[in-house]
Amino acid sequence: MGMNVHQTFRSEIVDRIKAAGGRWKLPGGELVLPEVFGFCRGVTGAIALLDRALNKESAAGTRFFLLGQIIHNPWVNEYFRGRGVVMLDGPSIADLDSHLSPGDCGVIPAFGVTLDIETRLKAIGCKILDTTCGDVRRLWAWARHAVQEGFGVLIFGRAMHDETVVTKSRLEAVGGRYLVVGDLEEAKRFCDLVAGGDDSVSPRERFGRHASNADSMAPLLRLAQVSQTTMLYDETMEVRRLVNEAFKSRFGKNCTARLAFQPTVCKATQQRQSAALELCRSRCDLIVVVGGFGSSNTTHLHELARQRGPAWFIEDAGGIVSAELIRAYDPETKQSCEFSGWLPDRRPLTVGVLAGASSPENVIGEVLHRLADLLSK
Repeated sequence: MGMNVHQTFRSEIVDRIKAAGGRWKLPGGELVLPEVFGFCRGVTGAIALLDRALNKESAAGTRFFLLGQIIHNPWVNEYFRGRGVVMLDGPSIADLDSHLSPGDCGVIPAFGVTLDIETRLKAIGCKILDTTCGDVRRLWAWARHAVQEGFGVLIFGRAMHDETVVTKSRLEAVGGRYLVVGDLEEAKRFCDLVAGGDDSVSPRERFGRHASNADSMAPLLRLAQVSQTTMLYDETMEVRRLVNEAFKSRFGKNCTARLAFQPTVCKATQQRQSAALELCRSRCDLIVVVGGFGSSNTTHLHELARQRGPAWFIEDAGGIVSAELIRAYDPETKQSCEFSGWLPDRRPLTVGVLAGASSPENVIGEVLHRLADLLSK
């Protein structure tokens, strides 16, 4: 029988708070959860596929190799390590043939793998378990079609994020030219190049070889825009506006034939961002964001929260050292750092708790218990 994902990562306290309307009243204040948080359908599906495969009688004696992290959450990845799955890192994946044999099972993570890796996996002759998220597949399909229609592709995302690395490989396979912009400033730089009219400029040189394979602006003057599925939806729409303005400045009102747009930020990401915004606007004294530091969608929830007040991004309850000290993600250094004076002395306090699409409920529950201890003293 396959794993019941809800039961494996379930938290009784999270269930109780949900049943109470998302609020946990305490002597020193209350903890508040958003309407939507935690595992999305793609994450649940990937975890369930791998767990069912491990549970099958036919899996006895089969070695399972995961090609990277199944999702960007250390607790989920550790769960599968505990079940005997070997997690290959970058160098090991590059040397795939020396690790896998025909009797093994190669597991493609939720982000997918590059076409080169997929081809080599098939050549080994091993079993293949593909847990790629459906939203990611739909992004590939639309972007490939755009290339076949003669468009270059603008990807709003992180150039070295697993998902975007795979998307780039899918575009290259059909001869596509692309540029990845990681934030609004990079999008503005690109738009300035469009409006400036110097088509000899090399995006590869201006933005770096990981961000573009275009040696001139020419392939990007018919442009299809997509986004990594975990980006901020509002920023995705702002990139669209900037691109439209730049093309209108360069080509006039008839520029629409040169542009195509697909809002590929997944629905689960949008829902979590909307729920997070609603929570942040509800007069919380501070926000605690729970998830893996490598998780793009959780990082963006932290961005949303800290734009509106004090917000701390932790991986688990261990990050809350005491009422005076917290071990949290520092956006400036992009590392875990210790911060003092994070929890105000005044009472009552309202603390909002956010969690990304790859955050297990049992980890969220442990954070809630730790916060409750502090608000009960």
